[in-house]
Amino acid sequence: MPEGPHVFVTVNQVETGEVVRQLGPYLNAATARRAVPAFTGQAMTWERTAETWRSEKYPLAYHVPADAPDPMDSIDQP
Repeated sequence: MPEGPHVFVTVNQVETGEVVRQLGPYLNAATARRAVPAFTGQAMTWERTAETWRSEKYPLAYHVPADAPDPMDSIDQP
C-alpha cells in the first residue's frame, strides 16, 4: 500500500524567521512545490540545498524538505 501524504511547506517571515503557516500535507516534495503558486498567486523559482527546497516572495519564504535520493537511481539499468 502506498505511503500517505507526509510533506509540508513551512512558510516563514524572511526577516525574523518566524513560522507563520504550514501548508499540506503533500505526497512528495515535487507536489508541495507545485502547490505553492496557488497560495502566492505567481509562479515560484526554487533553490535546492541538500536538505530543503527554498523559494521567496518577500516578506515570506517557503521551505520544502527535499526528498531523499531514491537508492534505485544508483543501480545500473540494462
